[in-house]
Amino acid sequence: MRHLLYIICAIVLGGCNNGRNVPALNDVVFDSIPSNAYFVAENEEWKIFLNDEATGDSIEGVGAVKQVSLWTYNKSKKSVKMLMLSHPHANGSWFTMEHAVKIPLDSIPTISKVTVLSWKGESLKLLVEGCSDYRNVQSFIIDAESDQAICLPTNRGLIGVSEEDGLLIMQSYAYYEDGGRYNKIQAFNLIGKRIASMEARVKDN
Repeated sequence: MRHLLYIICAIVLGGCNNGRNVPALNDVVFDSIPSNAYFVAENEEWKIFLNDEATGDSIEGVGAVKQVSLWTYNKSKKSVKMLMLSHPHANGSWFTMEHAVKIPLDSIPTISKVTVLSWKGESLKLLVEGCSDYRNVQSFIIDAESDQAICLPTNRGLIGVSEEDGLLIMQSYAYYEDGGRYNKIQAFNLIGKRIASMEARVKDN
């Protein structure tokens, strides 16, 4: 628990210098990537783009959700690949799991934010996040060499990445028994294993 608190403090106090800041997109046009695609993340080896493909129909009172494609560009090989296409009406039963679970890539409903998790020379790994119900943020770890993703059991997204261990510090909310919400802070490694967890309760039940 104390280790997790140290990690959170380090992110809050030193997050501006964590070496993972995303530079602005330059004016290079990549022929194989859709012209309307927009730059979302990069590291020394990769540039990542999203492209809005369509807007799904609203269902059961939930507003329409964007279908997006995710594109990767390898800087050294100068190669382009469409890594995946989201599916707004994919099975959402994964999102209530208490532990991380592997799911097919086409079970990711939408993406609005991407974080590059790998370093130069490593297999490309990404954290992709999106909101398909206008309330909860779903988070997934993607390995570019796999056709599966890891769905994390969180609902408020990424706070930051710890510098020493590369742990994903994720936020969730849960409910008090007598009403109202409180925060849960959890740390996961890149295979989805929960390393630490803290409930930030401010009142007793």
